[in-house]
Amino acid sequence: MRLLKEIKYLLVTLYFYIIATLYIVFYGGFVLSRAWFMRKLLKKEKEAREYVLKEIQTFGRRSFSWLFSKVVIHGKENLPDRKPFLVVANHQSLMDIPLILGFIETGAFIAKKELSKVPGINWYVRYLGGLFVDRGNPRQTATVLKEAIRRLKNGICFIVFPEGTRSKDGNVQEFKPGSLILAKKAGVKILPVSIWGTYELIPKGRILFRPGEVHLLIHPLVDPKDFKTEREMEEKIREIIVEGVEKLRSFK
Repeated sequence: MRLLKEIKYLLVTLYFYIIATLYIVFYGGFVLSRAWFMRKLLKKEKEAREYVLKEIQTFGRRSFSWLFSKVVIHGKENLPDRKPFLVVANHQSLMDIPLILGFIETGAFIAKKELSKVPGINWYVRYLGGLFVDRGNPRQTATVLKEAIRRLKNGICFIVFPEGTRSKDGNVQEFKPGSLILAKKAGVKILPVSIWGTYELIPKGRILFRPGEVHLLIHPLVDPKDFKTEREMEEKIREIIVEGVEKLRSFK
């Protein structure tokens, strides 16, 4: 029985990677080419960006259907009407980014520099206004953060995972000090998001996907101005996300 399950997981994994790769590289190339045509020749900058954002949202949602997995969204009424804002979420697996891109209208994130060499993914990170960071280079990291703050002020929403890495057991880890400095410096509100279930799809260190059910809880916006210190703000945001994760566990 266990062998049959592993074979099933292997087939699902192969199917996902094949479909996702073809979609990102070939269809993604078409999407960005069309957007370039709209921007450069038709002078429709806003329409081109909205078109790409819609396609990325579609990709995020389809990612879970390709894994034969269900996504349940809670707190849709808390989605902000105005941008920019900073999405802050717990980090369970590599499927967290497709989840947020698919079900929350935002896009940019700071990715590790290794992804800048991956065709398809690097195109979209750059198009969305995202940045690549060399975690081992403090000077370059400081420059990237400064640029991210500038882009936030100019209306580009960012996604941040304050834990710094994926959780090993699905529980919310401690936040890295200074992880929410973007919101404080840019003067934008924070949208806390709790995720549960992506850990079970593919936990850190595992290769094969396991189809399942994913839950995402969108909390009300939080204003950094309501806190005296950055540390106080970090603790409150983490408390909100942890409580959300515990609530989502009860649905499974």
